[in-house]
Amino acid sequence: MNNNVRETFTETIYKVSKSDKKICVVVSDISHYRLQAFAEENPGRYFNLGVCENSIVNVSAGLAQVGFIPVVHTFASFLIDRSFEQIKLSFGYQNLPVNLIAIGSGIEYSYHGVTHHSYIDSLLIKSVENSCVFNPGSTYEFDQLFSKAYNNGKINLFRATTQPHNVNLEKFEIRPGKGIKIKAGKDVTVISTGHNLAIAIDSITAFEKIGIQAEILYFHTIKPLDIELICESVSKTKKFIVMEHQSSYGGLFSDISSQLISRKDTLGAQGVSISLGENFVHEYGTFQQHNERLGFSALNLIKSYQSLS
Repeated sequence: MNNNVRETFTETIYKVSKSDKKICVVVSDISHYRLQAFAEENPGRYFNLGVCENSIVNVSAGLAQVGFIPVVHTFASFLIDRSFEQIKLSFGYQNLPVNLIAIGSGIEYSYHGVTHHSYIDSLLIKSVENSCVFNPGSTYEFDQLFSKAYNNGKINLFRATTQPHNVNLEKFEIRPGKGIKIKAGKDVTVISTGHNLAIAIDSITAFEKIGIQAEILYFHTIKPLDIELICESVSKTKKFIVMEHQSSYGGLFSDISSQLISRKDTLGAQGVSISLGENFVHEYGTFQQHNERLGFSALNLIKSYQSLS
């Protein structure tokens, strides 16, 4: 099974569009061959506007204004970072729905360098009212999340990963806004999203070797965040580690911390963040090389836990 969401998300859109003729797809000179089936069957609902990212957002807002459900697709750094003003005003202020399918979130397009990195795409969309942020780490998750949320009347960001976690989650129900408890534990809560679920699972044995029972939580939805699941776990463990391919500013760690600090059942809890930090990634290399250098590893999870003890 191909879990590369970038390679397969078009199949989900094509399937959903069979029963919903309001779906329109707008792209910025990308993924044409993957969208050919949709384009051929829906010639009046597929638009390639070339390398004009601000324009694809504004045109999509016009489509939404007359009743269509736009699906807008290109690189996160251009679709979200570069076009944020258009998203904020054309969709946020006008209270219009859109599905933003972004590739290259975080450092996934590692060899392309900072021009193709997007450290704050989630933060930017979270800051706009009436928005949702989804970070599916597999094709199964994307299929379920898109099918259930594409017509929710909100600004939806789907981070279409090229770096899946390759964990089979088909025994779990995937619901927008609901996290998943992968493994129960009592000593530390490890919170992950997207690709980092694989690293969290790899850490289980390492934790057990030092006598620690880690509870593993996974979140395919960043906004709305299932804070009740997190509080239930952290109220027990009193320690938590968050792994995320996002900036340390306004990321998942800060969202969680701000919620926990106001709760009596989690008073005194200690947490640590493994993230992209607060600086640009100047180095070039593979995705795995970036991960190792930035501390996305089972070994660093153990070190992070020990820093809390």
